[in-house]
Amino acid sequence: MGTDIHKIKWTMAALARLVTWIVKLWFGTVRVKVIDQDIYDQYFTNHRTTGNVVAGAWHRNAIFFFYHFRKLNNACTLVSRSKDGDFTARVAELFGYDVIRGSSSKGGHEALMEMVDYMNREPAKICGTPMDGPRGPARVMKKGMLVLAMETDSWFIPMACSGTRVITFHKAWDKTIIPKPFSTIYMTFGTPIKIPKGTSKEALEKIREEKETELNRITDRADDISGYA
Repeated sequence: MGTDIHKIKWTMAALARLVTWIVKLWFGTVRVKVIDQDIYDQYFTNHRTTGNVVAGAWHRNAIFFFYHFRKLNNACTLVSRSKDGDFTARVAELFGYDVIRGSSSKGGHEALMEMVDYMNREPAKICGTPMDGPRGPARVMKKGMLVLAMETDSWFIPMACSGTRVITFHKAWDKTIIPKPFSTIYMTFGTPIKIPKGTSKEALEKIREEKETELNRITDRADDISGYA
C-alpha cells in the first residue's frame, strides 16, 4: 500500500511538471495587450507601494490569468480541497504561487481565515480567484473575496480578458476560454475600491451587485475589443 501511494505521488508530481512546461510553452507564444495600463501598473506591478490587492475575474478566464500573474511577488491563489484540487495546487506551486486550500463549498470559512492571515502579513500581497467559482452559476459574483478585501484593507479590482483566437469549452459551466498559440489576449480592469471594515451586510450586497455589473461590463468590453463572439 505504501509503495502504491508513493507511485501515485511521484506520478502526480511528474505530471504536474509536464503540464507546467506545456502551459509555459503554449502561453509563452501569446501576445498580451493591457487596455487599462495605468491600473495594471499602479496596483499590480507596483502593489508593494499601493498595498494589498484582491483581484477577481470570472472562472472562464482563470487559466490564462493563472499563467499571466505567476511572476508577481507574493501572489496567492485559492485552490479547492478536491482531488482535482490536489493536482492544481501542485501546478500552482510550480508556477510560484502561495496556495491556500478551500472553496465556498468545502472548507470555505477556514480558507477565508487563512487568506486574511496571509494578506495581513508584510510585505503587500496579491490574491486572485474566480468570483463565480467553483461551480457557478457563471457570471454571478459571490461575496467571499469582497469580504477578504474588507478584512485586509485591500484594494478590490475586477479584471477580465478575452482573445482574438481562443478555444472555448462550450460544455463547461463557465465556458472556459484559452488562447490559441500566437494569438493575442486583451486584458481589462475595473475601478479599484476599498471596502471599509464594518460595512453592513446590506451595503456589502449593494457593492457586490455593483461589482458584478462592472465585471460583466469589462468582460463584454474585452470580448468586443478582441472580436470574440
